[in-house]
Amino acid sequence: MAWKGDNISMNYSAGNETPYLLILQAPQLDEIDAALRHFQRQPPFYGVLPFSFKTDKYFTELNQPIETSDTSTFPLPCLHPILRSASDNLHSGYGFTLIRGVPVERYSREELVIIYVGISSHIAAIRGRQDHQFEGQPADVMLAHITDMRRPDSQNFSLPAYSDGEVVYHTDVGDIVSLFVLGEPLIGGENLLATEDWPIPSAQDPSLIIHRPLLFYQPACGTTPERMILQFSRRSFSGFGSRAQTNMLSAIQVEALDALHFLAEKFHVAMKLERGDMQFVNNLSMVHARNSYVDDSENHRHLLRLWLRDPQNSWVTPEPLRNRTDRIFDEAFQRGPQVFPLDPIARSVGKARKD
Repeated sequence: MAWKGDNISMNYSAGNETPYLLILQAPQLDEIDAALRHFQRQPPFYGVLPFSFKTDKYFTELNQPIETSDTSTFPLPCLHPILRSASDNLHSGYGFTLIRGVPVERYSREELVIIYVGISSHIAAIRGRQDHQFEGQPADVMLAHITDMRRPDSQNFSLPAYSDGEVVYHTDVGDIVSLFVLGEPLIGGENLLATEDWPIPSAQDPSLIIHRPLLFYQPACGTTPERMILQFSRRSFSGFGSRAQTNMLSAIQVEALDALHFLAEKFHVAMKLERGDMQFVNNLSMVHARNSYVDDSENHRHLLRLWLRDPQNSWVTPEPLRNRTDRIFDEAFQRGPQVFPLDPIARSVGKARKD
């Protein structure tokens, strides 16, 4: 899974796509719309969920909780094999897929979330939790909003995703990171992709230092090719916002981080994501970044994010990463009802004290 940005082009027309670009055409958009209406017409849900499903705030018109969205409740008979090929491409091809052309302006926010979750379920059936509390209560928050949430005299944030600034190369958590573009900025905001023990502060307790590698090599086995798995965030070492910088890196480790950054800069591909785009990225095989951007009164960058896993194609998780990924995907770590917020809300780990 190696390529150079110079060899990747996003300038293709409908009907002339590549394994990493799907431009939705009228029959496919009709099928997506029919799947949305099918899900909305589902009969009342009488199954057993691990936690109570509350309809007092989100998705009040639905008979079924949105967590029941899958390939059967959001059926896409013609698109399904294409989306399965997209999963194959994510795991054994280019490592990223862009789906272009969802008509965002036609639908309500609730309908857009249903469409996003429904389409993604055909690519990767398992969704990961992105936070463990919602409005101060235990919950599994499955959907995140990536937008500039800073306002005068309001909560500050310790995660750059909630600002308009540059985000340097990093990985998220889990197998696949997906974004759905609801709004574009006036300028900038391009997404950038690029294909020994390190002292990493714990997300739960920054004073707790965890030592693990950043890079994992998996030799070929049977029909499985050899792989390199990378999991890191430079923010863990350099700090951001109220998060302090760690000074525990050796000179060699600092040099290695710099080398990774400049190699990614040299070989990256820049994607100008458009309204209605869905991007899926193999989070185990490549790093991603974001350019700074500028919003105005009419143009506001706003993305939805899912963390996903496809059990049919998923890679073997390296042992040092298993606890981290289990907390995202394993049912044993459920904290409360699944929540898919319709409005931007910062993750609890991203909030900082007020100045």
